[in-house]
Amino acid sequence: MISMIVCSVDPAKLEKFCENVLMTIGLPCEFIFYDNRETGYSITHVYNLCAEKAKGEYLCFAHEDIFFRTPNWGERIVSLLQKPTTGVVGFAGSMAKLATCSGWGSLKQYTRYNYIQHFKDGSIKYFITNPDKVSASPVIVLDGMCLFMRRNVWAEFRFDEDTFRGFHLYDLDISMAVGQKYTNYVTNDILLEHFSEGSYNQAWLDDTAKFHKKWADRLPFYLKKPNSLVAYFREIKMSFRFIRMLMKKRVGSWDFIETCCHEHFKRYYWHISSLKLLQRLYKYKRQWRREGRL
Repeated sequence: MISMIVCSVDPAKLEKFCENVLMTIGLPCEFIFYDNRETGYSITHVYNLCAEKAKGEYLCFAHEDIFFRTPNWGERIVSLLQKPTTGVVGFAGSMAKLATCSGWGSLKQYTRYNYIQHFKDGSIKYFITNPDKVSASPVIVLDGMCLFMRRNVWAEFRFDEDTFRGFHLYDLDISMAVGQKYTNYVTNDILLEHFSEGSYNQAWLDDTAKFHKKWADRLPFYLKKPNSLVAYFREIKMSFRFIRMLMKKRVGSWDFIETCCHEHFKRYYWHISSLKLLQRLYKYKRQWRREGRL
């Protein structure tokens, strides 16, 4: 049996999610929900609390704003989870986690995903990447919109309530932990639809820093490690993209962004990315000032 675990803040979305699961799963399941509107517990606490109550051998930690678009997906996920080497299974992840700060997304060559994304402007995009043409792509870290694992895997690692006390980076952390012993996957046999975008804010930035501090001695972590020179240049590229994202999405304070830029300049002053960052630094500083952020 699959135990469907949800940290809920929207009863209407939860009801639609349940209807979708019952119509598509094709196997016995149970629903374990926690109404977090009043208590405001961390998602790590809620997930551990609900998993302790679960009766199923297989656990699904899901956001309430998703739909499964593949009929009888339960059999497919159980087949993958039954393999003793399988760790966490999700729908978006990366085959590498670089030392440079970032979310689950990494450079294009490492990214694997299989889902439909809805955006705030009403647009929809299919994120489907499976260059190896496999039913499940091995990855290191996973996005948390929907995560499957066996009960014994959860019990061995659990969600880290002490470090991650909000709603960010719990997904990277547990997949990173499980990935030290088992193989995590993005499933390409099941299509998921996600109805909301992730949020990048100061809380996300703080938890990103906590994640990288916790795993500093294991990063960078690759499924297939490139030679040291290639790895070095990929860190430069990731650093540039991370700082550019902070500027573009208005994440964190401007002082913090300037500090990140100066660190990049000191390390990679000879690289073209430093000049590009300098140009963007002045561009976005003017934009932030016009918006009243400075």
